[in-house]
Amino acid sequence: MIFLLLIYALIIIIIVPGLIKRNEWRELAVFSILYIIAFVLGLMYVLDIPIPSPMHGLQRLIVDVLGIKYPMQ
Repeated sequence: MIFLLLIYALIIIIIVPGLIKRNEWRELAVFSILYIIAFVLGLMYVLDIPIPSPMHGLQRLIVDVLGIKYPMQ
């Protein structure tokens, strides 16, 4: 777990100052959102917490929200 934290901290130390220096606020916002998602998923994996399948969310979106039916096999 310490290794995961060190790697993520190193990436932040390398990338974020350049984004701030160049005033790339939108890129920093997108980077932060994706980075937090990746960190949470990595932390869940390291702590042996079951990671939810994205297919369940896609199936709910397609069938329940959009109302598109597809044949089940």
